Amino acid sequence: AGTDVVDAKGGKGSATLSMAYAGARFANAVLSGLAGKEETTECAYVIRGSKEALPYMASKVTFGVNGVKEAHAFGPMSEHEQTRWSECVKQLKEEIDAGIAYAKTNALSCKRRGWSRPRAPPARASALPLRLPPSVSDAKVGNFKVCVCGGAGGIGQPLCLLMAQNPHVSELCVFDLTLAMVPAEGVAADLSHLEKKCSVSGYAIDKDDKPVDKLQECLTDCHLVLVPAGMPRKPGMTRADLLGVNAGIAKNIVEACAKFCPDAVLGLIVNPVNSVVPAMAELYKQKGLDPMKIIGISTLDVVRANKFVGEITGKNPNFINVPVVGGHAGVTILPVFSQDKVAKTIPADKVPDLDKHVQNAGTDVVDAKGGKGSATLSMAYAGARFGKAVLDGLAGRRRIECVYCKSDATDLPYFAQKVVLGEGGVTKVLK
Repeated sequence: AGTDVVDAKGGKGSATLSMAYAGARFANAVLSGLAGKEETTECAYVIRGSKEALPYMASKVTFGVNGVKEAHAFGPMSEHEQTRWSECVKQLKEEIDAGIAYAKTNALSCKRRGWSRPRAPPARASALPLRLPPSVSDAKVGNFKVCVCGGAGGIGQPLCLLMAQNPHVSELCVFDLTLAMVPAEGVAADLSHLEKKCSVSGYAIDKDDKPVDKLQECLTDCHLVLVPAGMPRKPGMTRADLLGVNAGIAKNIVEACAKFCPDAVLGLIVNPVNSVVPAMAELYKQKGLDPMKIIGISTLDVVRANKFVGEITGKNPNFINVPVVGGHAGVTILPVFSQDKVAKTIPADKVPDLDKHVQNAGTDVVDAKGGKGSATLSMAYAGARFGKAVLDGLAGRRRIECVYCKSDATDLPYFAQKVVLGEGGVTKVLK
């Protein structure tokens, strides 16, 4: 499977996304055990008892408050599996011996301490089932088709990883240009290895091709289209220059959506959002389509405000919800701290700096990355949070989020504010 992903990515990457998912699943099992919440069982490659066939092997292990609590017996195997066992042990012994030989000629520069092997398994222990966290009740889970346009990019890949784990998503389409650093088909192949219900497909077109001519299969029947696309602002570029380039990119995608999935919710992460969203919504309206289907994802501003308030107050950000209204750039980002019960306890003299911190957070990330990247990971997280809220609403469980969309809440025709997300997308703008 790993080789399949490398081949699908054209040698431009390996199974990074599925490996990240697997690593997070493993870490969740370990941390659950360490926290004493419950003993969790996963397959892991660990040291075995002295009487085992090999000193190191992968098997089911139980994690407790001290890490590995027990390495379990392997249980009964079929005839085919017994044959494979012999092949496995022969090859594995050579590789283990190589590792042990290395350890005999090297040492760690730290103080020696005592340890004990994991408790040996009983002679006839039965195989234990993997214990996975409970999922949302099937009665409340939708089966929706989602497309991520720009899905092979810096925001797109982690966004696809998160959306592939959403229980509402039954089909995920990854679309990007053929000139992307990693082929969209490779990203899809990587994500298709997650043990989730959704199928994943990749689509790519040349930069001179029009999505409306090429993406019928990709976009038809989509319920949600997330668009982390466009080029970043470069030194010397004005916002007008950036709009000229990125509005054209957004228009091509929106045009295809208008033809193949006109009822889908479109979440745009295309800068400058404050101008691109009105442009695309007005184009939709010109075609007799619902402009409220075009939404600017300003969720990251809310995420940042919640996090920063949590840092100042020492409270859990999961229980903080600061509305951020206005727009999605610079001074147009207006966190309303006074409307959150935790944030409003912050002394008034600290609020102006906190306000600036939220406004300039994107620049802080660019500076921290030494100009080699932007807020790709936090934006992917925010996009997935927005996507979850939309899909929850479509499934009949209304959600309230701050988004940038057409609005009559102020004198401005477009504004970021709280909206109700329901079975039709944005069902109400809250004033």
